[in-house]
Amino acid sequence: MTEGVLRKARATHMNPIGDPHAPTRGDLGFFVAAHSGNAKIRQHIIELYDDLRPSLQAYLCCLGMSVDQAEDVIQETFLRLVRFRFERAEDNLRAWIFRVAHNLSMDVHRFQRRWSPSDDDEAHKAIRRRADPAPSPEQRVILDERMRLFEDAFSQLTPKQRQCVLLRAEGFRYREIAEILGISVQRVGELMQRSISLLEAHT
Repeated sequence: MTEGVLRKARATHMNPIGDPHAPTRGDLGFFVAAHSGNAKIRQHIIELYDDLRPSLQAYLCCLGMSVDQAEDVIQETFLRLVRFRFERAEDNLRAWIFRVAHNLSMDVHRFQRRWSPSDDDEAHKAIRRRADPAPSPEQRVILDERMRLFEDAFSQLTPKQRQCVLLRAEGFRYREIAEILGISVQRVGELMQRSISLLEAHT
């Protein structure tokens, strides 16, 4: 049941953080080239961007950000990666990227003081974008009902519980989730246990 819940979660889910004209993927490539003379590093960053962008966008939208806000956060995260990341060694680059993106999203929420009315819509769209893209009509009916039940249950979780479930669904271990969210491993375990129990009871 737990794996089923995590698979469903993975089917997900004013700009105070920087330039409103955020760079596109192509612009990011030029920026990387300007700040790194190492061709392998340049290629690695571009590949990371292509690989992690869908997961990051889904995660950020499920935290209540609009698609545009999520894209701004992702771009700022990778710009910081280019500027600072390779000046020091870090074991888990993927976790570092999610931690920076998470912290930037919290800055946006604090700046706004509250989520916009469209946040739930963005979260639901993010969940559905990660679902099976081409089910049969019969499968679509069943999938829509299951997703509706899951979205209803997911909306009952606290923000921190949502964050833990989404990060676990992305494959992060409890220790990594604790580092990303800035909480203890024990607290992650408690949040996950409560979240899974609630989701399983309502889906």
